Amino acid sequence: MSISQKEINFETENLGLDPDIFTKILELYQNNSYAHLTGIKIVALGPGKLIAEMVVEKQNSNMAGTLHGGATATLVDVCMGMACFTKGSIVVSGNINVSYLAAGKAGDKIIAVGQVIRAGKTAFFAEACLEDEKGKIIATGTGTFFVKETFAEQN
Repeated sequence: MSISQKEINFETENLGLDPDIFTKILELYQNNSYAHLTGIKIVALGPGKLIAEMVVEKQNSNMAGTLHGGATATLVDVCMGMACFTKGSIVVSGNINVSYLAAGKAGDKIIAVGQVIRAGKTAFFAEACLEDEKGKIIATGTGTFFVKETFAEQN
């Protein structure tokens, strides 16, 4: 079921991505209920790149009131995987590695950048960096993603 263009968040900035791929990625993201539970907002998409934000709130915090490691890993995974989507392929995570470097505190806006390092026919390699608004690095990540299909192959 396709989402009408009225329901797509056009606040997301297009940083030079093919308009059809840009729209398709936003349609797919609209249907990603798990990512929405975490409060991840897609800010910008460009060739091989995705920028997202997440505010540290109660639902994505741990018992200490800081950003939960699972929410951090989800943000890293989403940013890298969707950066791969910008290359025209739908991918699934094969492996992600997350380095937790600092705590995101309640109320902090976390800015995440995912970038494709290498795009192959069957596998992609990507990296992500998460920072708070002051530029403090919260986490970094790397990942391997396997191509499920391309947008061109979809029915």
